[in-house]
Formats: sequence, C-alpha cells, structure tokens
Amino acid sequence: MTSRDMRLAQRLSAVSLSPTLAVMMESKALKERGVDVVDFGAGEPDFDTPENIKRAAVEALRNNLTHYTDTGGLLDLRRAIAARYKERHGAGWGPDEVITGCGGKNVLFLVALSLFEAGDRVAIYAPYWVSFPEQVKLCGAAPVIIEAREADGFVSRARDLEAHRDLKAVIVNSPCNPSGAVIPPDEVERLAAFAARTGAWLISDETYDTFHYGPGTFASLASEHARLRDRLVLVNSLSKTYAMTGWRVGYALGPRSLIDALRKVQSHDATHTSSISQAAAVEALNGPQDSVASMREEYRRRRDDLVRSLNGIRGIACTLPPGSFYVFPNVKGAMTALGCATSIEFARRLMTEIGVATVPGEAFGAPGYVRLSYALALDRIREGAGRLLRLLGRRDA
Repeated sequence: MTSRDMRLAQRLSAVSLSPTLAVMMESKALKERGVDVVDFGAGEPDFDTPENIKRAAVEALRNNLTHYTDTGGLLDLRRAIAARYKERHGAGWGPDEVITGCGGKNVLFLVALSLFEAGDRVAIYAPYWVSFPEQVKLCGAAPVIIEAREADGFVSRARDLEAHRDLKAVIVNSPCNPSGAVIPPDEVERLAAFAARTGAWLISDETYDTFHYGPGTFASLASEHARLRDRLVLVNSLSKTYAMTGWRVGYALGPRSLIDALRKVQSHDATHTSSISQAAAVEALNGPQDSVASMREEYRRRRDDLVRSLNGIRGIACTLPPGSFYVFPNVKGAMTALGCATSIEFARRLMTEIGVATVPGEAFGAPGYVRLSYALALDRIREGAGRLLRLLGRRDA
C-alpha cells in the first residue's frame, strides 16, 4: 500500500502532534548526540514517587491484584477521591460520581467524547494547555478561544464569556499550564454564576492544585458543587502531585449521568487504568502528605530563582506565577534582538545554539511567549538562565 492509497480519517487534519511531546523528542535526540541540553520543556516532576506509594504497589502485586477492576476504578480509590473533596471543599460527590482513568489527559478526552459533537462551541482560555482545543476538534466541536491577558496575570475572567451565550461548555485550568495563573475565589464564583445562568457545562482541570504558592488557599471549583451539581465536571490527576506521571492515574468528579457516560466510553477504550497503579493511588491519597509539602516548597524556591534571573535578561519580562511549576515569560524583545519572527523560531534558536529547550507560545495559543518548566534541579535552572544571559545580555546593559 502506498501513502496515496492510505486514507486516514478526515478528523486528523484538524489536529497536530502535541507540541510539548515534540519538544521532548527533539531534546532527547540532541542528548543522544551528546549535546548538553538544559531541558525546560518537560512538564514532569523531577522527584521520585514517594516510598510509601511504591510499597503499596509492591504489596498489591504480592496480593495478586493483577486482574480487571471496575471500569470506573477501585471502590476504595473512588471513596478516597470523594472524601478528599468533601474534606477540603465541602463538596458532596459520592463514589458513584467519580471515575478514574489513564491520567488526566485520558479523563479529559473521555469527558469531551461524552459531551461534545458537531455544532457545539466550547470556550477555552488562551494561553491554554495544548490538548484542550485538539480534543474538542477531535469530537467535531469548535473551540472558541478567549484571550486571558498578561496584564491581568493571565486569569480566566467570566466577563469575557458574555459575548458567547451559545456555549456548550467552558474549560478552565487553574493553576494553569502554561502560565501558572490561578483563578481567585471571586472569579470562581463568577464563572459558576455564568454556567448556572446560561446552562453551559463548566469543566475545571485542577491538575496542579497542590502547587499553589499563595496568597491565601487555592480556590477550587469544587466549592461550587452545590450550585452546579448537574453542570460541573472537575478533573485532576495524581501525576504531578505525587510524581506519578508514569503510573497514569487521573480522575473526574461530576453528575452521575455524565460519569455513567464516561464509564460507557472507557469500557470500549482502556477498560480501566492499571490495577497496581490504582492500589498505589489509594495509598497516595490516604497516606502521609509530607512529600507534597516538600515538593511545593522546593518548586517555590526554584520559581523565585528562575523569575529573578529571567527578569535580569535583555528582552525578557516574566511575572511571578502563583501556581503550577511553569513560568511563561514575554520574549518579544528577545525575539526582536535575535531577528526571530515567531516564538517558534526563537525557541528553535535557543535549542540549537545554546542547548536550552523551551516550548514556544504558539503551542498554547499565545505567540510571543515561551514556557519554561522549573521541574528540574536548581543548578540546571541556573545553568540554563546563564546561557540565556550570555546569548541576550543583561537588561539595562
């Protein structure tokens, strides 16, 4: 069969390979050629999974928990998830309103497949996580991109939805990947009010909720559960919080009718996430939480160091993000200095000329910016910032 004979599904023409994975592959190829790459591209903790969680997985193996589980996940795991949101946010989801899946990305796609179809319009704030619009398009629906402004800290604002009354859903992400923006409590209330008034679904991706650096406590959409019981879907993952990216455990909480729909889709897809991973996840949620606090404080230290360094470099301006483990600096001045027309070209120059891997803002619907992860050791962060400084020079030099 020739490539001319191979006819792929038309839906694929609307989407592209994940840009963050593309950067990861390019960085890996350079490293294999012996290049010393400072990789700010990866969205993955550099910490190891805590020992108590690994021990729980080993114990599950010893007890032969190696067979199929309920499609929605182990009952103990779903109970632990529901209990966490009851304790932290007063939300009344029960275990039958929880589903687990193969990571947060998989669960978000199950939500999209269960809710969206041709003709639907789904609001997404830019800068956005790379898979939001692609998943919407794969379902035949149309992403409605709404700008979250740098001058406003990239916060998703309900007022910007008012011109779009025919929305099937609104997707929000707080703390945000890539900007680190966190939606404040008053804006959480306004977003909930918009959904209640218009009948739009509100899908809240809170994968980075434990990496919030203040001020105050993290404002979860779970606090609006009572008002939006039939319109709210909350998605999260254990990948970032417990350095469990490879274990692939994500989950959603929502109305029973939707969770049943997600179960139906998953029964024809992955069936369920690994039984061993689920056993480890129960321990992660119910066991000691010391590792989470330790990671958060180390990320805070790295964030402060990186932002300080970036703001000393000519052509780069970086706000201090209140959440996640990313910074999203404005590099338009640096682009001009290097003669780069796009942040894609700028990121490629950094990769090839100084061995610094970043993800260009175009991947997130925000050209003129780049995303840098600070989920890497402080000495590597400083090495990467030093290379940028040598390339671009000091601010005010």
